[in-house]
Amino acid sequence: MKRLINSTVKLIITTILLFSISGCEKRNIGNVEEGSKYSAILCVGSWPNTAYYITSIPSLTSGTISLKGNGAEMTGKVYAQDVIQRDGFYYHANAGSGRLGKYHVENGVLLIDKEIPFSWLNWSSYAWADNNTLVIFGDGKGEARYAIIKVDKMTIKTGKLALNAIPTGFQIYNFGFAEYRANKLYLGYGFGSNDWTNYPNMPVYAKSFVAVIDYATMNVEKTLEETRSNGLGGSGVYAPSSFIDENNDIYFISDPVNIYDYKSPSAMYRIKNGSTEIDPSYYFNFSALANKETTAAMWYIGNGKAIVRSRIAGQSIDADHYYCLIDVQSGSLIKKLDLPTDKGERMVNAVIVEDGKAFIAVNAVDRDYIWEYNPVTDQLTKGVEFVGGIDYILRIEKLK
Repeated sequence: MKRLINSTVKLIITTILLFSISGCEKRNIGNVEEGSKYSAILCVGSWPNTAYYITSIPSLTSGTISLKGNGAEMTGKVYAQDVIQRDGFYYHANAGSGRLGKYHVENGVLLIDKEIPFSWLNWSSYAWADNNTLVIFGDGKGEARYAIIKVDKMTIKTGKLALNAIPTGFQIYNFGFAEYRANKLYLGYGFGSNDWTNYPNMPVYAKSFVAVIDYATMNVEKTLEETRSNGLGGSGVYAPSSFIDENNDIYFISDPVNIYDYKSPSAMYRIKNGSTEIDPSYYFNFSALANKETTAAMWYIGNGKAIVRSRIAGQSIDADHYYCLIDVQSGSLIKKLDLPTDKGERMVNAVIVEDGKAFIAVNAVDRDYIWEYNPVTDQLTKGVEFVGGIDYILRIEKLK
């Protein structure tokens, strides 16, 4: 399919949408439906005639999910699936419509807890500094910008990052993974173009960077360079491309196709605990072991294992996708999981990890399920099924 959230089209459409700004705070506890532990964001229709809904998931392992009597429409408040969810609250920043908001679902309706004016940053990546502090990053008309948000009251502090200057021939910053560890922020970035006349053959800057940022001052302490791959992670507001493991090591994976680089491989990197450098002894070339496939997202499931969502080789960012199990510590591909092919759409947050198991939402050609993968038994089991005319499962979330 065509990408559901094409960044250019999204900017045009959201710019012409007008929404009111609400300043009232509703409550301190968010929920989709009383007692629900999980939720999904679902799409009905095909672009541009699409509608988006948040629905509760009573069980990951059994039953069916339908929007009939069980879905809060997002359309008109939250534009699409680029949201951040924590403890049942949803956060969304939309420079096109000029608002940043906090929302929750109650009695089948998406309610606004608070919205504030926001039009200076096209958000891309984020990290939680603590349970109440959300740090977001994005490009603002060719400037690297950030916002630090205290989510209880939705107060905001903004600023600019002193990243490497945009080189000639490029106009914007492309932001990738972001992680917070020990009072520092690690932010992947590169450079991109906003001239779409040559799409999909966009200009590619053959180097990527990781900024090491002092959280207290937001000063860039150092910049790490990488040339073996490109596009250090995708837009984290859609799906994760990094994690911190039990050893406090940061792992992140590159997604060159996300920045229209169709030649570089997807590779995994590590920044070890106590270090602010990319580990020179670690380089995991995923594409070399996976028939030149490139990664779109990654979820850590524990004990040194992760699930990677990969796309077939080629120049389509929304090609068919698969799920692979990897060993991150040894840097090896264990196997491709025996799941149905996932149809297109890169930007899917498809995995919930709980009790050592992975629950994987698959948009199949015929019937859509959440599958349970047990790494101890190496077994895949069908779980809850999505029925009733739902076109895409865009996100599944653990709420508490």
